[in-house]
Amino acid sequence: MKRKLLPFIGVSSALVMLPLPGHSEEGTEQNIEEIVVTAAPLNRAADELTQPALVLDDEDLLKRATNSIGETLADQLGMSATYFGPVAGRPVIRGQEGSRVTVLDGGTSTLDVADLSPDHAVPIEPLFADRIEVIRGAGTLLYGSSGAGGVVNVIDGRIPETAIDKPITGAVEVRSDSATEERAVAARLDGGAGGLNWHVDAFDRQSEDIEIKGFATADPDEREEEEEKGRLLNSEGDAHGYAGGISWTGEKGFIGASVSRYEATYGIPGEGHEHEEEGEEGDEGEEGHDEHGDEGAGPFIDLEQTRVDVHGVYNPDGFIESIRFKFGHNDYEHVEVEPDGAIATLFENDAWEGRVEAMHGEVAGWRGALGVQLTDRDFSAVGEEAFIAPTESQSWGLFLLEEFEFERGRFELGGRVERTKHAPVGDLSEFKETAFSAAAGVIVDLSDEFHVSANLSRTERNPNIEELYANGAHLATGLFEVGLFAVEDPEIEEEITINLDAGLHYHGDTLGWQVSVFYNDISDYIFRLETDIEVDELPLTFYLQDDATFYGIEAEVTARVADHWDIRAFGDYVRGKTDDDDLPRIQPMRLGASLDYVRESWSAGVEAIFHAEQDDIASFQTDSFTMLGAHVTLHVDTGGPLGFDVFLKGSNLLDEEARRSTSFLAANVPLPGASVQFGVRARLK
Repeated sequence: MKRKLLPFIGVSSALVMLPLPGHSEEGTEQNIEEIVVTAAPLNRAADELTQPALVLDDEDLLKRATNSIGETLADQLGMSATYFGPVAGRPVIRGQEGSRVTVLDGGTSTLDVADLSPDHAVPIEPLFADRIEVIRGAGTLLYGSSGAGGVVNVIDGRIPETAIDKPITGAVEVRSDSATEERAVAARLDGGAGGLNWHVDAFDRQSEDIEIKGFATADPDEREEEEEKGRLLNSEGDAHGYAGGISWTGEKGFIGASVSRYEATYGIPGEGHEHEEEGEEGDEGEEGHDEHGDEGAGPFIDLEQTRVDVHGVYNPDGFIESIRFKFGHNDYEHVEVEPDGAIATLFENDAWEGRVEAMHGEVAGWRGALGVQLTDRDFSAVGEEAFIAPTESQSWGLFLLEEFEFERGRFELGGRVERTKHAPVGDLSEFKETAFSAAAGVIVDLSDEFHVSANLSRTERNPNIEELYANGAHLATGLFEVGLFAVEDPEIEEEITINLDAGLHYHGDTLGWQVSVFYNDISDYIFRLETDIEVDELPLTFYLQDDATFYGIEAEVTARVADHWDIRAFGDYVRGKTDDDDLPRIQPMRLGASLDYVRESWSAGVEAIFHAEQDDIASFQTDSFTMLGAHVTLHVDTGGPLGFDVFLKGSNLLDEEARRSTSFLAANVPLPGASVQFGVRARLK
């Protein structure tokens, strides 16, 4: 039996097939600082923003990309993942998860249902991204008021934004992974002439249950009942996908469109034993799904998505310097299927989002961007295990960002007003509310190498539909969830976050360091409270509001210690609690170090990250562990139109039993054990 892993929606850049590692002799950190963050519309590099930001591309992205966007970013400063197995995992930023972290696909929402449950995969394939941008903090108001944790923007290049001056370029890549027995192949072609540019891509991926250290369960009393040691049951999958895009580029800008399709199936680990006995006695299930039930390992998700995107930029001469518009429509559905093939729940999400941004010239020294964002969503969950009422949602937002430069720095001011409406079917109450948010930041250059930054924001956040209307057994998380509107006569207050960020940054020729601290004071914070009461043999958990605080620190030092040799040391810490108790699923303190050797034709490195034990959380407490990794990449130039990249990567080389405290399934779903990944990429220049 083969199941489908999460596919990608278009892949890589407009000029070559897949994201290619840079061949620069300079260190990685210096390259990152020069990259413009497209999620910040005023064309600023990551090091020039008043908020902490990072960009992964080239060699960094090559060695860190995995099956999910969450795990790809999990080791970055201030970040973790909701790890629900190798496929499903959303980013966690500074203790915030779900809808509090906005995930964008090329500048527009992913328009999926991943923010409603951690077992729902984000429909983005990190292995084929050109670049991943992250802006940490609550002041990221251009993309919605919900992203109190920050914004993750994945650039995939499906729509070429610059002219391609060759009739055809492309690449083919194959890769494998020992821990998952992954076998993947991807291909892409790009070309252009006379301002008309085109792009096509396709891929196929297969994997089996992942290898782990010891047993899946952390409870010694349950390990005797485990049938498998060294394997995580029901974590296998497979997928295939394809995409095509076209654009026209000229002197004043570009316009283009893309269409993408993927179909994927993946197991939901951590539930195999609960469903296995049911599967042995069950029927063959509905037609089209019984082929997945022969292993009896547990439930799985079978999903498909068709997405259409339209992007454009117009650069007029005059006060308005540029106008950028983006539109995305997603027709998404997935079914959650029992081992016997019976459909438990059908999720459907028909959604679109449109946004227009206009950048203007100086007015009394101020320049900036203003825009509008519209979103429409028709969501439904139908079946015996549906726990959220079908809901129609609409929102509109107006946003503004202005900056004023002075001799040694820059001021920034931003604001957003957002109107949200959720209309569920049945007798549940409709939700309508307007949120007002504002942010102010400053960056001051104390010298050519040293600068200080600070950002203060006040954001109002509207709840999502799970927080409002959940009312039933959610088997993926193993909880019986009750939303705010499931309580009679609910009094829902606005969730208001006061966020303060401050940072010190130094970037010299051979030495760089940065330190950031943050403090979030949140009034009427919405979160799940887990109880000892059982409903339908599941722990009762209900959403409630309480005041909460999040605070932490992030620090990093990089240095060129000799020709071609770079070292890096880093660490982060975050604490989240209400007035009365710790909050669940907060990442632990981490300390790490890496050593890299970089040449034009090859590079190698080793990295170790220590994860401290986490006992300051109101959920499953995790032990400490150390993740050791290594990588080698060889770039081969044949002197002709073909080039090759060969890469070898080792992960968890100490074969640790590692569990993410940010995961709902930390007690039953550990991270993969020791593994080796190998791949070859052929490039047509």
